[in-house]
Amino acid sequence: MAASTAVSCLCLLLVAAVTFSVAAAAPAPAPPPPFRTVYAFGDSFTDTGNTHSTTGPYSYGYVSNPPYGATFFHRSTNRYSDGRLVVDFLATDALALPSFLPPYLSLAAPNASSKSSKYYGANFAVAGATAIEHDFFAKNNLSIDITPQSIMTELGWFDAHLKTRQAKKEEIGEALYWVGEIGANDYAYSFMAADSIPPERIRTMAVDRVTTFLEGC
Repeated sequence: MAASTAVSCLCLLLVAAVTFSVAAAAPAPAPPPPFRTVYAFGDSFTDTGNTHSTTGPYSYGYVSNPPYGATFFHRSTNRYSDGRLVVDFLATDALALPSFLPPYLSLAAPNASSKSSKYYGANFAVAGATAIEHDFFAKNNLSIDITPQSIMTELGWFDAHLKTRQAKKEEIGEALYWVGEIGANDYAYSFMAADSIPPERIRTMAVDRVTTFLEGC
């Protein structure tokens, strides 16, 4: 009888030890990502396909062909890279979102799918975009008619997108706003007319437009 009791106690101790070991080894649940929605803005460093739209720039057709996209997607995705962009790593790696941010113009296209799906944001960046509005460059004969969009154009797209989605204030307020590189194209234009438009003017105007954009978001 004593031997049987001892065996029972030993079995209970073993079960308790195994249970404690399994519980201690179980990983803690991953914390939820800090952001579930991302809105991205910028130029070619952030553009995930807006320049491919029929309503976008037409002089960047080469981005739809190899070697663009060759190392990760194994096909062109109209990104200005052979793989992913920083904003792609932000979405899927840093924030663990299940998909990359779709380019806005593909969402706004007339033939865009109307099927409801989980929403994680949109990318408004477009290659060649400037901080200063395109009209300024056109009036000064600096436009090479590649990208008529500016950062304020992207802000207009953003406003239209929110109205179309009837986005709630909570969704807008809790989103991450990723503003990528912007302004380099403005300086590139200024090199074409360094004698007629002082670089300081371009710099001042570009900073002013970016400030206005940030205040408008």
